[in-house]
Amino acid sequence: MKRREFLQKVGVGSLLGLGMPFFARAQARPVKIATLLPLTGPFAFAGNAGREGFVDGVEYVNEVQGGIAGRRLELIVEDTGYDVAKGTAAFNRVLSRERPDELLFVYGDSTGLSKALAPEIARLALPYSATSFASELADPKTYPTIFVFGPTYNDMMEALLRQIRLEKARARIALVYSNTEFGRDPIPYAKERAKALGMEVVHEEVTPPAFTDATPIALNLRRANPDFVILQGYALSAEPLILRAAREQGLRAKFMGTYYSAELALIQRAGPAAEGFTVTYHNAYWYDTLVPIVDEMRKFRQRKGRDLSYRPTYYMGSLGVVLAVAEALRRAAGAGKLTRAGLVEYLEKLEDYNGLGLQRSYRFVNHRLPYTKLYRANVAKGRFDAITDWLTLA
Repeated sequence: MKRREFLQKVGVGSLLGLGMPFFARAQARPVKIATLLPLTGPFAFAGNAGREGFVDGVEYVNEVQGGIAGRRLELIVEDTGYDVAKGTAAFNRVLSRERPDELLFVYGDSTGLSKALAPEIARLALPYSATSFASELADPKTYPTIFVFGPTYNDMMEALLRQIRLEKARARIALVYSNTEFGRDPIPYAKERAKALGMEVVHEEVTPPAFTDATPIALNLRRANPDFVILQGYALSAEPLILRAAREQGLRAKFMGTYYSAELALIQRAGPAAEGFTVTYHNAYWYDTLVPIVDEMRKFRQRKGRDLSYRPTYYMGSLGVVLAVAEALRRAAGAGKLTRAGLVEYLEKLEDYNGLGLQRSYRFVNHRLPYTKLYRANVAKGRFDAITDWLTLA
């Protein structure tokens, strides 16, 4: 068979002028996503668990789902140390060396880094997300390519305040939060919304993101005598200390937290003091074995010879981002739009996808997923049990 006839038979005759070598190279080019994570520093435990979720997700996409329209999905990982300057340098390093037609998505490590990068992300029209659920980022008019893969911190506060209202309509509330972007983000909303719901914020406690003695905090809370205490901005760096100190001081208040407190390590570290701690959480837990994606990833890791023990929330969140981005990339490729702009377009059309049960839905509302459940710590079982069905916060 002549070369021209062969090319026509396989459906690429129109590309004859480009030549077979060029065509083969073009097909072989990967689709790349980059993740900037704290693999060292105070939140290294979270960053490395997140990295594992990205690795498993990318390998699953390539080996089980066939990649992205025949192209391999490639993961780029950079360490940020949970430092904005180091994270910004990593971002610039990745953007300077990668081709814009190959690097189609970047994932950052924090609220602080995301806010620092947001203007440049907008200028580059680069699809982006992060560990952050900052309300400011869920603004498609200002940041049309940034997506928040979950409810914002404001949404999470709304869910907690609704639950408080159900339990005690005129509740007294204390807000304890870190002096970080992460900690401060939803506090204005929580104060305003609590007032609108007829509740009183009787105490605010602003702390470093990590410390070794929570006794002064517990003493301040005992004097304020709240019915409920909401913790924000710690990611397990302080919650167990606060819960244990509160128990030692005899506080009767009920404690609550948002997504990054919704981890089994909190129960393990706080012990009996964690009983009843209520959290917002919007992914499946690794022990939710009836959820299809959990069963699927257990089987996948088993085939790989990898540890099947509990995978933390940071793993599940990262896995959810990879699967959703890959699905949007496949749909964009099917429409002939495998570009940054195409990824944004098809992320905005992902409402019929739920990551095999990992999320309620990937239907973005103002570029965030306003869905969560409330869970409560069960110390005897060593797990968080759901106390609500899915709540829609928009």
